Amino acid sequence: MSILQYALWLLPAALLIAIGYKVCVRRLYRDYPLFSAYIFAHLARLLILFYCYRLGIRETYRHVYLYAEIVDAALKFGVIFELCSHVFRSYEGIRSAVSTVLRGASLILLLAAVGVAAASASYDSDVFLSRFFAMERSLEIVQGGLLFLLFLLASVLSLRWNALPLGFAVGWGVVTSVNLAAFTLRAQLGVSSREVLSLISSAGYNCALLTWIVTLYAHVPVRQLVRGAPSPDVESWNRALVDFLRR
Repeated sequence: MSILQYALWLLPAALLIAIGYKVCVRRLYRDYPLFSAYIFAHLARLLILFYCYRLGIRETYRHVYLYAEIVDAALKFGVIFELCSHVFRSYEGIRSAVSTVLRGASLILLLAAVGVAAASASYDSDVFLSRFFAMERSLEIVQGGLLFLLFLLASVLSLRWNALPLGFAVGWGVVTSVNLAAFTLRAQLGVSSREVLSLISSAGYNCALLTWIVTLYAHVPVRQLVRGAPSPDVESWNRALVDFLRR
């Protein structure tokens, strides 16, 4: 293995360890259990894949990667809804309504993404990889759409963002955008683009990890707010929704 290959494996591992350490020290696994699970699951996944890659166990590497991607997709959706819960935690009625909207949007976006994947031509010589990357692209479309909707709703309602959920959401947006671009290009360019797009995906992932490190290590109080006061109508909307849900 070259120095660059070692760096591509060990840099994200070091960043994940730094994030995991801060999560444990600040006991964020209590408030952000799914985000914490994502970090530690990715660290375990990285170490196992590095072991398989180092020994050249191709079939084991492939199976571990595929199963890890399934777990990864489930955790990503869970983290997005977890962020939604924190952003709207002060407004019970709005939080319940937004959660319902996000679930409905998830279904619509998933159907649209599957349609896009089915209609798109692929130039990948490996049929299995072609279908796999089409599935990955569909999931990234759904996750990106949910994040955009979360930011849009918070902006429309002029809700305040705490430092942690904002940093987590920005990092999530970075890795989702880069992965979506990489999977789309892979579907168009085929296997010849594998090395370059792998580097692009790694760079996007590392940028997200760095964003989370800055968020966790910055000397910013957890309760510090980064937006102005919400609209007076928000409180009345929230009360109306709470009354409606309690009927």
